[in-house]
Amino acid sequence: MRFMPGPETRAAVIHNPVFLAGLAVVALLGITAGALVVVDSATGGTAAPKVVIEPSTVTPGPVIKTAEATGVHGTAKRTATVRSTPGTTGPPLGTIPIKTDVAIDGRTTDSKWYRIVFPPQSELHGWIEADELDVTGDPSSLVVATAEPPVVVAVPTEPPRPTPHVVEESPTPTETPLPPPGPPDLVVGTTPVIEGGKPFVTIVNQGTGPAVGDLVVAVFSPDRSRLIGGVTLPATTIEAGRSLDVGTGIAVVGAQTLLVIVDPNGTIAETDDTNNQALIGVSAPEEPTAAAQDAVPPAPPPAPPN
Repeated sequence: MRFMPGPETRAAVIHNPVFLAGLAVVALLGITAGALVVVDSATGGTAAPKVVIEPSTVTPGPVIKTAEATGVHGTAKRTATVRSTPGTTGPPLGTIPIKTDVAIDGRTTDSKWYRIVFPPQSELHGWIEADELDVTGDPSSLVVATAEPPVVVAVPTEPPRPTPHVVEESPTPTETPLPPPGPPDLVVGTTPVIEGGKPFVTIVNQGTGPAVGDLVVAVFSPDRSRLIGGVTLPATTIEAGRSLDVGTGIAVVGAQTLLVIVDPNGTIAETDDTNNQALIGVSAPEEPTAAAQDAVPPAPPPAPPN
């Protein structure tokens, strides 16, 4: 038995909102699928997506000039000079030892000079005389080159240094050297001193230097016929301008005149040997009399009454 919905049931289903929304989704999917089929048919159905890679920009590095750059190279026959310009008057850049291989990349018009890479493995050049090299390769294939301007290396200059300020020191005053001491000059003072009944005479050094040595003082009679006495002071020094009192050792009896001579033998070098003597008068002191000794001093006067 098969169920068949009636007209009312079918009308209710058609007007149901859920049914209508599902029908709209099915219709939209069908339209999308149809559009994809049309596009695929237009492109042949086999095209693959293209991948585009942007090329990166690479800055090329320096090209090292070697013998392979031109196919021409040389070997030094002997120690050769490399110059900055062709010709023997060109400023020298250096030398290359014998049997050194060099890369040649240029020549002069007459091919008498070759331009080489110098220093090796650099971008600089130098010139060498063709007769100095054994060349391998065809030199005529080389370009005719000209001398390059010399490479100038700026040497940094140091800032000027400040000039040091020199302070002149005032000269140290020098002391005037004193003249060397001169010889002494001994004289006898004319005023003796009597002590204990014996005379003492004064010996004065009026020279400019010290009197050093054994000092002898002799006492004679006035006519120098008789030596009365004397004294010797060994190793004695009397500085210039100084004096020394010397005891004669003789006893004075009454009043006498004595001739006193200092350094009578002349053992001390002096400026003047003629003034070493002097006549002096001496006298014994008076002794008190017995009457004076026995005298009794008078009694003091009585004190006045109060």
